[in-house]
Amino acid sequence: MRHFVVRPAVAICGVTAVLAAVVGCSSSSHSSAGASTTSVAASSSAPAAAATAAPSSDPTVQAVTNTFVTFFNGKTPVNQKVALVENGSAFAPALQAQANSPTSAQTTATVSNVKLTDPTHAAVTYSILIGGSPALPNQDGQAVNDGGQWKVAVSTFCALMAMQSGGGAAPGCPAH
Repeated sequence: MRHFVVRPAVAICGVTAVLAAVVGCSSSSHSSAGASTTSVAASSSAPAAAATAAPSSDPTVQAVTNTFVTFFNGKTPVNQKVALVENGSAFAPALQAQANSPTSAQTTATVSNVKLTDPTHAAVTYSILIGGSPALPNQDGQAVNDGGQWKVAVSTFCALMAMQSGGGAAPGCPAH
């Protein structure tokens, strides 16, 4: 019986470690009829490196992909992450705290799909990897165009923060 109690506890600890390292997972996707879908695959281990992606003729899809890959890269400097998330200044303390996590430095992301839902919003399917192994595969996220720059949507960032904090609203996130 104890064996069954330990396994869920280990699984919960593993997910908590991933959440603590990543700070930004998933949210529900909103799609609209007729929206275009483009699949891309990208990953990056350098802080400011552009994502290597499957060829995409759509610069918007490439910009969204680059934003997600760079934001979820554990080696990206905090000030750059603040600029890549919607309302980023509200999350600077959380991003700084996460930057000190040993697991965070091993975190990267891949983007498998970007679906433009309107000119300023995109649904994104992405995976978080720790040390190259999938930790949070096929997450649904959102991107928003904020003043001409694509950013990880606050809803995507806050969904992970809510999981990390046990369901409550994290600092800087709207209360549900």
